[in-house]
Amino acid sequence: MKAFLEAWLIAWLFWSGLAFGALANRLLQALTGGAWAQAVRAPCEAAALTLPLLGVLFLPIAFGAETLYPWGDRALFATHDWPHKAAYFTLSFFNVRSALTLGIGALLTFLVLRSDRREAALGAGGLIAFFLCMNFSATDWALSLTPEFSSSIFPTILMFFQFVAAHAFVVLTACRTNAETLTAKQCHDLGNLLLAFLIFWAYVSFSQFLLVWSGNLPREISWYLPRWSGGWEWLALLLVLGKFALPLALLLSKAAKSDPRRLARIAAIVLAASVLEIFWLVAPALHPRTLALPWQLPLTFIIIGSLWLFLFRRLLSSRKEAAHA
Repeated sequence: MKAFLEAWLIAWLFWSGLAFGALANRLLQALTGGAWAQAVRAPCEAAALTLPLLGVLFLPIAFGAETLYPWGDRALFATHDWPHKAAYFTLSFFNVRSALTLGIGALLTFLVLRSDRREAALGAGGLIAFFLCMNFSATDWALSLTPEFSSSIFPTILMFFQFVAAHAFVVLTACRTNAETLTAKQCHDLGNLLLAFLIFWAYVSFSQFLLVWSGNLPREISWYLPRWSGGWEWLALLLVLGKFALPLALLLSKAAKSDPRRLARIAAIVLAASVLEIFWLVAPALHPRTLALPWQLPLTFIIIGSLWLFLFRRLLSSRKEAAHA
């Protein structure tokens, strides 16, 4: 049962990351406007509208949290030097915070779809609410798998995983379904935005590593040690190459960013690397000794992904019809 819950959590974090990242992207569009926003508006809205489904798919995690997370064993708090976390990490409080994040995300999606005026104000306020919610939820859903480790940068890393993965997904969708209508300027802007997200993702990821390692404190370094041994280090190297070095080199080309087909291939590389990233962020806390790919993981990815993609496609069609009406 625990192995299934672990696989379900990893898969859920990836697919929910697409929805939350798409919501943040849509709020950014409301704040800034621009021709690039029109190119990916429909897929962003369709992806964000899947949040109610993801709330239902969160139920196995909600009911199994005490089995899945180390803090479910209350005796753990008596043997570590962080008893203050005991009041925060309880099943009921964990589920309340998770429900609030999912509910606020769904509410923001509804509001941004209904807003004709004051879009900029909603975008600004919505992004602030999004960042606040994800600061708690990133700690709850991923970081609390290692409850002795604390990081103020980790929520930003997880948020930019969502931004990058969702932007790559909506760019891939737009380039595949609307290649004939996309202008070179729109493609170029979308490619530049993907490049900016990747650079900032690399910056915050390296910042956490640099601060933790330079501090040379056992509690902080304990998060990285499993990720740099037992085979996990090769996955980290592949992640650096696939999500930063290769896309960075490709996106520096103006011709590649202006061609929908080439931009779609770059987005597909980034999206595939994002699957590796969520696995690297979460799985070593569950299997610290050696790189392990449980058989339940592909199964849960297929189950959640099939449901999510089915709903996304239906919502995307309805959003396009509404836009043309």
